[in-house]
Amino acid sequence: MAYEKEKKDVLDLSNQNLKEVPKSILKNLKLRELNLSDNQLTALPDFITELKYLEVLHLRGNNFTSVPEFLLQFRYLKTLSLSENQLEIIPESFSALTNLKELGFGANPLVEFPQWLDKLYALRDLAIFSLKLKQVPEVVTRIKYLEVLSLDGNQLESLPANFANLRYLKELWAADNSFEYLPENFGKLHQLEKINFGNGQLKYLPESFGELRRLEWLSVDGNNLQELPSTIGLLHSLTFLDLSYNKISSFPSSFFRLHRESLEIWFNGNLYTEETKVLLKNAFPGIDEEELEEEDPESEEYKHLEDTFESPLNDSMASELGTAASETNNGCSTLALFIGGIIFLGGIVFYTVVLRKKDPIIEAHNEAVEAYNEVVTSYELQRDVILKNNKTILVYTNDTSLLEAHISPNIEVYENPYVPSYTNIQSKTEALIELLNHKSLGYQVVLDNGRVQLIQGYFYDSVFPPKTMKKYRLLADYKMSAREKEYKKKSMAKHPYMESIKKTDTVYNTEGAVLSHEELVNRKMNSGIHRLMAPLIDLDNEEYYFYFSPYDNNYSKQEFLEAIEDFKVMFLKEHKKKDLGTVREIAIKIN
Repeated sequence: MAYEKEKKDVLDLSNQNLKEVPKSILKNLKLRELNLSDNQLTALPDFITELKYLEVLHLRGNNFTSVPEFLLQFRYLKTLSLSENQLEIIPESFSALTNLKELGFGANPLVEFPQWLDKLYALRDLAIFSLKLKQVPEVVTRIKYLEVLSLDGNQLESLPANFANLRYLKELWAADNSFEYLPENFGKLHQLEKINFGNGQLKYLPESFGELRRLEWLSVDGNNLQELPSTIGLLHSLTFLDLSYNKISSFPSSFFRLHRESLEIWFNGNLYTEETKVLLKNAFPGIDEEELEEEDPESEEYKHLEDTFESPLNDSMASELGTAASETNNGCSTLALFIGGIIFLGGIVFYTVVLRKKDPIIEAHNEAVEAYNEVVTSYELQRDVILKNNKTILVYTNDTSLLEAHISPNIEVYENPYVPSYTNIQSKTEALIELLNHKSLGYQVVLDNGRVQLIQGYFYDSVFPPKTMKKYRLLADYKMSAREKEYKKKSMAKHPYMESIKKTDTVYNTEGAVLSHEELVNRKMNSGIHRLMAPLIDLDNEEYYFYFSPYDNNYSKQEFLEAIEDFKVMFLKEHKKKDLGTVREIAIKIN
């Protein structure tokens, strides 16, 4: 009897040498997560469909040669792991699993890569490692909201230019490939937080790398890098950096501006000059002398490190070749497999053409998607008109970083994870329709400073009445003092609901206000808003930034420049610095 580890709605039967799934899994029909990884399963029993509420199913590391078709009955399935099996094809009928957020089918002997993945509208995490891919399939770059992508252990020599279309990508795992270069527009992947290009052939990183302002974790160990881009110092969010086993001899000056006190970094196995060693010792006082020495590639320790990167698939590949040879010598088995394949494909056609059309859930989902796409088209046309007349946003600021701005609809939609997917799609549709019908909602202009996103203004497509009040947005984003940190810490302890605040908010703080034109024009006015905001304008704090911009598009450039002079007198007159800020005209992009 296999050992069953059960906890509430989770059942873990992994690594139990199972050849069949025990019927005892039906003890809890409300099971939401089932882990059958690392067993010897070749098939799933029909009774598993009684687990109607299943959301997570792990089948990794078994001996499946085909994907069980009845998995399509799991309407709430969000995670499906099929990696490390013997799958050659993943049927297109699985595009019906539109609630899937995580899908993995790496390390399988696929003969055809699924070209329907972009139909999985909810997909956020895709694992396609060790598939002998020589290029990234085009369909992958069309998965609009993908956040995590695993490409480890393939044969990739480059990334396509349109890889930057994955603008929501947060994690990229692409070790053990053959990259020599990355596309110059790689820096457009602004949401990236973790990257692994270890054990590759990279010769350099593009200058656009400095635009990855959210990047926290970067590994480029075991490559052919001779230098780092001059923009490396802009990666202020880095907490881990592995540069070991490259050919680096020196670093750009910006490298030493990284936040070293919070950065874990691996230096060993490079070709540093004596001058570079001195600079590194000064910048990183705790560095080990041995880390700065070049390591002998022929040493036993180095060879051991290389061995750790060997593909874990060698044994399974050999087994696969043996199996293929055995089948070649067995004509009857081949005929039986052929007939079985015809029946299997016939079943897929019957399901897709007949049953799927009658499924009310799928019909409702398709109708919702069609309605949403129609409304999105109308929204995009209207938005493009807005952008045609308002191509930039003016910001007076002391921030000299790579500021970006984008426009987005001023709507808020709650995503309910416990309802069918089409219900959430309908909610998005209704919110967009309200935006199109009620033009007073406007379009948000969001400013991205590389650490946080700031709502800096609004654009409207309606005509402003002549006497409409002109307003301006003032935001301050700064590193808190020890006293402020302590105050926020006490506030969070006193009010538990504040625990949802991000960790970075225990270090930084953002405050803001909307100022009327009248308040700015009256330069002598000692208003309440002046007293409230004045303490925040602290240019003596090296990590203090202010952003002052028009609240909406009801202004001229000359009017804004005049408002800046009023702003200086009202808020910055006590500062002795001459260069308080500059006017930045930032191009607005589509998010």
